[in-house]
Amino acid sequence: MDIARELNMPRSNIFHNALSWFYAGSAEEVDSWGVATGTEQIYLCGSGAKRGGAVSGIPGHNAAMQVLGGRF
Repeated sequence: MDIARELNMPRSNIFHNALSWFYAGSAEEVDSWGVATGTEQIYLCGSGAKRGGAVSGIPGHNAAMQVLGGRF
């Protein structure tokens, strides 16, 4: 609680969320990059993204692919 308050870290997690595989976790996630937000044309490219996280670079790659219209 102290870390969350002092450093503004959600759930005191430096990764903002649990780390995850870069693969789709369910049928609904297939053909998506896992970077979408509730706002059109705003994509997550850091640790808070659905897939990847930490210093892997995967969310940044996935956000770029989403913008460029790339496919798996």
